[in-house]
Amino acid sequence: MSHLDLDAPCVHPDFDVVVGVGRIQRSDDDPTIIAFVAEIQVKCIACGEPFRWNGVRAGLSYAHPMCSADERTLHAPLRPASADPDFGMGLPGFAINFRPGPA
Repeated sequence: MSHLDLDAPCVHPDFDVVVGVGRIQRSDDDPTIIAFVAEIQVKCIACGEPFRWNGVRAGLSYAHPMCSADERTLHAPLRPASADPDFGMGLPGFAINFRPGPA
């Protein structure tokens, strides 16, 4: 029987992955779906440590993947295979830029 050694770093043997897909409507009055976005979070089952996304800018875009400000949630735009390649493009988004303060 194995047990968790609290003095050794976790090797992260198993993961819990949560994926949600959001449907973006044209407006409150018009329920037409104009975009989809998958939101993905990963954490280690053994120790509970959340994982962060590397190499992804913080913010939200319907043109390319971005992550939350804490880097724990990947926001990935997607479209049905039958949709035009520009599906969801042109929607407003935002980016978070980090600038280090004075030393």
